Amino acid sequence: MHIEINDKACEAKTGERLIDVARKNHSHIGYFCGGNGICQTCYVKVLEGDDLLSPLSDREKALLSDDLLGEGIRVACLTTLDKPGRVSLLTTVEEVKQMFETRPQDLPAYQGRMGWASLVKFPETIAMQAQRFSEGKLDPVQLLADIAEAVRDAIDLVFRSLLQGFGGSPGDATSPKGSPAATAKNGGNKKTPENKEPTVRLVPEIDESLKLHEHTPVN
Repeated sequence: MHIEINDKACEAKTGERLIDVARKNHSHIGYFCGGNGICQTCYVKVLEGDDLLSPLSDREKALLSDDLLGEGIRVACLTTLDKPGRVSLLTTVEEVKQMFETRPQDLPAYQGRMGWASLVKFPETIAMQAQRFSEGKLDPVQLLADIAEAVRDAIDLVFRSLLQGFGGSPGDATSPKGSPAATAKNGGNKKTPENKEPTVRLVPEIDESLKLHEHTPVN
């Protein structure tokens, strides 16, 4: 089916969560909690195709204020593609990025509005998360593992973006300056294939770090 995230055509199929589609296609989306419906950073604004998405769940209603719902905001880790067709989304993190680049004067008002939207739903959100925990639907160990993976992915993305900004390539994200691999690359102490020390990477390959595992919508 045809889905656009931040004006980028993405590969998707029915049944997938919006957050998984975004990550698989390397779209700019927040996912600090690893898609467990806690951090509220994976909000997306539905520009087209709202009727093709899964209905609003009680969990989404506990997280989103009436104002946000009226703007077409959905929680990407709690929303799936239910029907084939055309869907167009704008992630909130991309919206903030675009605002910072073109209309930075609007950021304070935007942050205040989003902060207020979270504040008015805070009691309901806490009650919902507490119920999930009491029912065993929120595994603290798995949550920490998912957060660690999300942080790793974010560091990897930032590192590679900076590297490309300085004229490097993703393949250059190898060992630190002064390490055997770096020395060999600069022409010193060249090693033969037989005794060449393995390159130590600071971060995993992005395709591997962004590799999606089987993941059903969180409870």
